Amino acid sequence: MIRETQKTRRRNAVQLAWGRIRWRLAAIVIFTGISTILVGCLAAAALNVMVRREGANVVEKQIQALEQASRPVASAILGNSRSCTAPTSNSFAIEALREYTNEMFPEAQATLRVETDAGVASDPRDPGHPPDFSGLAVDHGRLEIRNITTRKLDGCRLTAIFSLPLGLQLAQRLSSVDRLEVMPVSPRPFRVHSPEQRVFHTIEDNFFPGFSGRAAVVLTVRNWQSGAMEDWIGYVVRPSYRNTFQDVARLGSQWANWVWLGTALAALVFVFGVAGVWICIRLDSNIATAIDSLSAAAHQIALGNFAWRTSVLGDDQLGDLSRTFNEMAVALERFQKEQVAALRTESELQVARTVQEYLFPGSAPLVHGVTVAGRTSAARTVGGDLYDYFELGRNKIGILCADVSGKGIPAALMMANLQALMRAHVRNANGATKQPTSVLIEAINRELAGRFGNNRYATLFWAEYDANRSVLTYVNAGNPPPILIRADGEVERLEADSFPVGMFVNATYAASELPMWPGSRVVIFTDGLTDAQNVADEEFGEERLIACCRRIHQSLDAKTSADLLMKAVTEWSLGTEPFDDTTVVVIDVAIDVAPQAEATTMPPVAAFRHE
Repeated sequence: MIRETQKTRRRNAVQLAWGRIRWRLAAIVIFTGISTILVGCLAAAALNVMVRREGANVVEKQIQALEQASRPVASAILGNSRSCTAPTSNSFAIEALREYTNEMFPEAQATLRVETDAGVASDPRDPGHPPDFSGLAVDHGRLEIRNITTRKLDGCRLTAIFSLPLGLQLAQRLSSVDRLEVMPVSPRPFRVHSPEQRVFHTIEDNFFPGFSGRAAVVLTVRNWQSGAMEDWIGYVVRPSYRNTFQDVARLGSQWANWVWLGTALAALVFVFGVAGVWICIRLDSNIATAIDSLSAAAHQIALGNFAWRTSVLGDDQLGDLSRTFNEMAVALERFQKEQVAALRTESELQVARTVQEYLFPGSAPLVHGVTVAGRTSAARTVGGDLYDYFELGRNKIGILCADVSGKGIPAALMMANLQALMRAHVRNANGATKQPTSVLIEAINRELAGRFGNNRYATLFWAEYDANRSVLTYVNAGNPPPILIRADGEVERLEADSFPVGMFVNATYAASELPMWPGSRVVIFTDGLTDAQNVADEEFGEERLIACCRRIHQSLDAKTSADLLMKAVTEWSLGTEPFDDTTVVVIDVAIDVAPQAEATTMPPVAAFRHE
C-alpha cells in the first residue's frame, strides 16, 4: 500500500511538472533542435552514400564495359576456324588474336573446343548450360567474364570460349584507370542483412562522412551450376571524396549550377533550422516569463489582492495580455469596492426593513363584533405601502391603507412621514373638537404636497368604523376601490374619484358612509395586488380578486381572509420578480353580531357599483 502511494505521488509530481508551460516549451525547443540535427545528418548521410556508391558504380560500369569489349574475341576465334580441325597455334591469325587478348585482357584465357562424332578434338572445357553466352558468371566460387560462341559445321561443332577472371590484375587496372583504390576480395554472395553485418558498422560506413569504410562492388552474375542469376561481391572500393567532387565539377555548367543550387538550399535549410531553434529559445524565455508573471498575479487575485499588477514585458500579444489582465484587476478592485459599498447598503437596508416592520401594527384594536387584519409584501427590501390602525374612542377605530408612489428607500421614507402625519393629525383630532373625516384627509394632503418633490404623491384609503352604529365612514384618495361582500354574496365596489394626497395642494375630498350589516366584509388593497403578473405576463386582475373573495367562507375572520388573499397572489406570481408592493386589509363584521345602539338605515352618500 505504501509503495502504491509513493508511485502515485511520483506520477502526480511528473504530471504536475510536465503540466507547467516552461517544460512544454523546453520540449518544443529540444524537438526543433533535434529535428534540425536530424535533417543535417540525413543530408550528410545522403552525400556520404552518394560518394561511396559513386566509386562502386564506376567500377561496376568498367567491368560491364570490359564484358562488352570481350564479346568479339570468341567470334574472332571461330572466324579463324573454318574446318573441323583445330587451327595451328602458330598461325598468323591466331597469334595476332592472342597478342590482342593478352594486351587488352590480362589473365584472360581463350580456347576452342571441337566436337565430332569421334569425340572432343582439342582443349575440352564444359561450358555448362547455354551453347552461346556472354556476361558475368560464377563457377565454383570463381568470378569471371565469360563469352561462349558455338558454330556447327559438317560433321562437327566448334565452341569458342573466352574467360577473364576478376582478380588482382584486373583490380590494379581498374584502380589506375578510374583513380580509385579497388581491392579484390574473396567472392561471396551479396545479402542485405549478412550475419557479420552490425548496426554500428553500417552507421559508420554510411552516415559519417570522411570514414574510410569500403564500398562493395555488387555484380549480377549467372551461377554456372544452378543457372540462376545472383548478386555477388567481387571487389571493394575505398571512397574518394576528391574524385567525386572533381567528377561533379566536370559534369558541365548546367549540372554544376544544380549542384550549387542544391548546396545553397541545404545551407538555407540549415540556417533556417538554427534560426528556428534560436527563435524558440527566445519565445520560450518570453512566454515562460510572461506566463509565470500572469500565474503569480492570478494567484494574488485569487487570494483577494486585487491591487496586484503584473509587469508588461513588451508590445506583442503577451504584452497585450498582461495589460488586459491589469485592466481586469482594476475592474475587479473597483467591483470589490462597489460590492463592499453594496453590502454596507444592503446591511443598512436590512436594518431599515427591520425598523419598517415595527411601523406596521402588531395587532388590531378590539372592537365589538369586528375583526381587522392587514398584510403587506415589499417588492424590494423596503417598500412604500402602508397600513395602520387608530383608536378613535370607545368601539370606534380608524383604518389606513396607502400606497406611496415609487419603490425602495425614497418610498419607504415618504411612507414613514405619511404615517407620522396621520398619527399626529388623528391624535390632535381626538383631543379637540371632532372634525369631519374629509377635513382630516385635506389636512394630510396640504402637509404632504411638495414636501418630497412635485412628482411624489400617495394613494390613500381612510376608513372610520363605528361599532355603535355599524357604519363605515371612508375617504378614498386615488386608491383602487375596495370590495364589499355582503352576507348574501352580493359584491359592491366603493367607488371614488378623488385625487391622491400630495398631488394638488388645494384638492378637496368627500367622505362617504356605508352601513355594515352582519356578515359584511370589506377588502381594501393596493394596486400591487391586482397588477401582479405570472410567468406568462398575465395580471392577477380585479375579476380574479373578486372571485377569490367570494370563495372565502363567511365564518372565517379577517386575519384568515387576508392570509388567503396574499397566498393566492403569491402563488399566481411564483417564479417572477415582484412587480410592486402589495398590501391588503380586511374588515370583517361577524354574522351574529348585535349593534351596541340603534343602527342607522341611512344609505351611503356615494353610489355603489354592483358586480
